[in-house]
Amino acid sequence: MRIRDKIKRPRRPVVVYEILPPREKDGTLNSYAEIISSLLSQTHIDAINIPEVRDESMRGARPVKNKTRAEPREFGKLLQDIVGIEAIVNRVVVHQPIEEEINWIEETYKIYEIENLIVVGGESSKINYIGPTVNSALRAINSRIDTNGCDIFCGGITIPSRLKESKSLINKSKNGSEFFTTQVLYDSSKIKRMMSHYQVRCNKTNTFPRRLLLSFAPVSSQKNIEFLKWLGVEIPDKTESYLKGHPASMIERSLNVAVGVLNETLDHIKENDLTVPIGLNVEHIMSYNFQASVEMLQELARIYREFCIKTENY
Repeated sequence: MRIRDKIKRPRRPVVVYEILPPREKDGTLNSYAEIISSLLSQTHIDAINIPEVRDESMRGARPVKNKTRAEPREFGKLLQDIVGIEAIVNRVVVHQPIEEEINWIEETYKIYEIENLIVVGGESSKINYIGPTVNSALRAINSRIDTNGCDIFCGGITIPSRLKESKSLINKSKNGSEFFTTQVLYDSSKIKRMMSHYQVRCNKTNTFPRRLLLSFAPVSSQKNIEFLKWLGVEIPDKTESYLKGHPASMIERSLNVAVGVLNETLDHIKENDLTVPIGLNVEHIMSYNFQASVEMLQELARIYREFCIKTENY
């Protein structure tokens, strides 16, 4: 069953692993694909989510130096061909005119054989980009690309802390976004509030809610925390103090935080009879956190799948 079919079935668990394309100095794409083979041998996932890495100019100095990496769609094609798992490629659509963006997406489908795309916007609404907005890109994909021999399955990004985010989800869904991945979560309060608002808006507009893939990642150092904050991830002061505490390692404590956030979110869904479908998206942030992310994925997936089995709405 394709990932698009799994995502569209609300009762079906969906677990995705997010991994950066390899850096050029790390060797061939093939050797990097062995990492994914290792992952698949340790746990079950439904797809690989590949972000597009770009320098962010408005967030200040980057805590971790950016490296030149392989093109996400090239890495995605390799994973599909050699490892045999579907790829979801992220695309920041604001950096070139709409016609060039349409050509890029058509190439991604026809040449690289990737049909799953997360449409990403710019880092700030204050910047006047030359490319389309997320909603404009979604409309173009559905009205122009999908009628030109392509069949793109689109998703988007959601940041629970943004004002009126549930309204944004509705608008993006109307334009063709079928699922969303959240920002990395280290607190449950805002995702719970957003999901409740989203449910209300869906009910009022007679729209079925799209699946939200809840994102988690381990941290193992202060540099990891600084990098996440630079990316815009909200880590409450109390949580950050806990992560830095003793005696357990930061990796163990970040797993505890992730388990707590997931359980609190699942309890909120059950207690409020929400029908918003959810899934998991676990990422490593840094390559040296790979094994820690696998362990986090295993534990969170166990909790999530038990919830899906026991909860009537799922």
